[in-house]
Amino acid sequence: MTTGDRLVTLVVGGLVTASVAVRRRFPVAVGFGVQAVLVLTGLFSALPVGPVLIAWFCVLYALAVWTSPRWFIAGVVFFVVTDMAPEVVNPDEKAGTVAAFTAATVVVLVLVRRVVGDRDRRLALAERERELAKREAVIEERARIARELHDVIAHHVSMMVGQAGQAGAERRMLDAGNGSTREVLTTIERVGRGALTEMRRLVGMLRGDDEDALEPQPGICDLATLVAQMRSAGLDAQLQMEGESRDIPVGIDLSAYRIVQEGLTNALKHAGHARTMARVRYGVDSLEIEIVDDGDPGSVEVDRGGHGLVGMRERVALYGGTLDAGRRPAGGFAVRVLLPIR
Repeated sequence: MTTGDRLVTLVVGGLVTASVAVRRRFPVAVGFGVQAVLVLTGLFSALPVGPVLIAWFCVLYALAVWTSPRWFIAGVVFFVVTDMAPEVVNPDEKAGTVAAFTAATVVVLVLVRRVVGDRDRRLALAERERELAKREAVIEERARIARELHDVIAHHVSMMVGQAGQAGAERRMLDAGNGSTREVLTTIERVGRGALTEMRRLVGMLRGDDEDALEPQPGICDLATLVAQMRSAGLDAQLQMEGESRDIPVGIDLSAYRIVQEGLTNALKHAGHARTMARVRYGVDSLEIEIVDDGDPGSVEVDRGGHGLVGMRERVALYGGTLDAGRRPAGGFAVRVLLPIR
């Protein structure tokens, strides 16, 4: 190999192989540029092989997969013209071989674009469907939370309206010299009754045909029954309560029950016959929940990041809490929740 050939190998090989690093970002420029450099180099010197050939194939792949239809057609035409032009200008006995190679390469490029394009479209469609399902799950869970919390809101608003009724009675007993006080009490009574009317209308719209609309909502005191039901369904579940039980806001009480319910349901679906422990701990100003199963370390566990965790996150976010969920190093799955109690 002459000094000139070595220089060509160094320069051309460096340019072509370096282009692989930017082929995803600039597939058109890299595809056209590398093809032009290799064809021009082949007119005056022997083309380097090895890494350069591999890099050239990578560039053609980028041209086939990561370009628009218009640029792909232009790239194929450019490839055919530049590949065949030297043989047209100076025909020799290799012209037939070059033509066959060019045709085969074009066929491969078209097939690669078709196969990879179909795959990418299916992946994009699946991703959109997952995002849509996740958004629908969030909407459904929020509606469910709203329905479940209606009793809590109704209780407090009813107390407000009761006070508004007393305000109305006080208003009627005031003399004419207390006009400003009478006006304030009138406003309190009107706003309170209007709030109760609007809340009942919204709750009725949310509930629709819910058959369990009038059933009392469960809470932490019902967890023992829930765990017993899970055991009868085949889950080796245990419940552990820690700390001094005390009154907590009704919404947090309901959310804690639903979080444990969803965690045990996930364990029943995905962990099989694994042992599952549900712990609820009363802190000074928080409620801590942990659902842990030991799973089979040797098995490939199904991803549990589905709609169940979406519902948990919605409930935890509603009260400004934190949620940590994931696989355990020793096998199994763990969900840990911290709900602040104010």
